[in-house]
Amino acid sequence: MNYITLAILILITLVTTYCLAKLYIKWARKRGILAPDAHKIGIPMIPTRGGIVLLVLIPFYVATLLINDLPSIHRSMPVVNEVFAIIVIVFIAALIGYVDDVSDLGLKKVLLSVLIAIPFYIFHAYYPRLWIPFVGRIRITIIYPILISIAVPIVVNSINMIDTHNGVMLTGAISVLVPMFLWSLILNDYISALYISIALSGAIAMFIWNKYPAKVFLGNIGSYLLGGLLIALIIITGFEYIAFVAMLPIILHGFYLLTSIKGMMTRQLIRSRVGSPVIVENGVIKPVLEDEAPFTLTRLMILAYGPMTERELVKRYYVLFSFSSILAFITGYFIYMI
Repeated sequence: MNYITLAILILITLVTTYCLAKLYIKWARKRGILAPDAHKIGIPMIPTRGGIVLLVLIPFYVATLLINDLPSIHRSMPVVNEVFAIIVIVFIAALIGYVDDVSDLGLKKVLLSVLIAIPFYIFHAYYPRLWIPFVGRIRITIIYPILISIAVPIVVNSINMIDTHNGVMLTGAISVLVPMFLWSLILNDYISALYISIALSGAIAMFIWNKYPAKVFLGNIGSYLLGGLLIALIIITGFEYIAFVAMLPIILHGFYLLTSIKGMMTRQLIRSRVGSPVIVENGVIKPVLEDEAPFTLTRLMILAYGPMTERELVKRYYVLFSFSSILAFITGYFIYMI
């Protein structure tokens, strides 16, 4: 019965998100909520802020409260605390992203992203026992809350920074959610499986519309909402180590960018003060060869493999994220099986 419930929830979430995204695309185009797709010939205008559709996932998280008798490897608090924490985190993250889309918060959004950590403390929705390979769980009651305050802005803003090309951000998120979901099933942690399946279904549905060639952009509301939901699931389900391995390309992208520009800057400031890491000529993406140009995974790939179209570039990202996802799944074996 658990697998049947899970399958039904995945299907309904996927179909609902997909259909609402389709309706949103038509609505946004009529109202001129558009953004340029800068890496394509002619720079077409694409509906944006589509990430608001992911708010539909909230009722599905509420629905998990109605499902009883689901075994879990660890639950030291009522599930309602976890669900409310997820919902509040998603709302806060979405609000920050929306305000940034409308009025451009600049670097203020980085500081505001720290607020996303507050629901973890209010609802005590975390487990201060970290899985360590070959060791098992270790208790870090004092350090863990501090790590949450550090991890939340890093994950949320890293997801925001990786949203550079069609489908890349969602592919990165899916690559993190898949090994987490598989290990929740292997460990018979069905509550975690439910939580993760909702996010995974929503991400896949939006990916269908956001993949190359994109029919909609998620905007900052989408990247922040997705980043907030991702860090909420990582901490609440206790799959931190697996998620960290899967997120290595995303984290490294942010690290390369910040170290190359020597600090925090908005995308507009990066272009005006430092320049762009790549240029587009007739639909072909080429690297900027100046030493002071921002260093990103995109620029690294083009320097390694030569100029390419956006279609070819996103395929490279798909391969990279698939590799990190498989590596994360293998890492789970050393954590839980040895």
